[in-house]
Amino acid sequence: MAEQRQRKGRPEQLSSLLPDAARALGFEEALHLSRRAALFDELIAVIAPHLSGRCRLAGLDRTQVIVEALDGAAAQELHLRSVEIANAFSGTTAGDGGRVLGIAVRLAAPGPHAD
Repeated sequence: MAEQRQRKGRPEQLSSLLPDAARALGFEEALHLSRRAALFDELIAVIAPHLSGRCRLAGLDRTQVIVEALDGAAAQELHLRSVEIANAFSGTTAGDGGRVLGIAVRLAAPGPHAD
């Protein structure tokens, strides 16, 4: 029969261990972008539900959210609502307290998209 190890201290949630593990492995920025992308998707679902699944967060620079649109109609809608989206994103924890002044929209390259 296998010996059971005695646990020392309280169990920790996996989500609390991920940031340290990501930092140690050099994936901290990727984890941060992934969390921001999830918040962006939630934001789009509230602001413009018809755009859900038709755009994604591609990156961030200091003052802009960079968004990829799957088609021209989605890109145009994102441009038209860019101020609203930027203001809403600035108000989330994904904005890191910084002011997002706008969004840059680009068309996604043709091909299969994993969502």
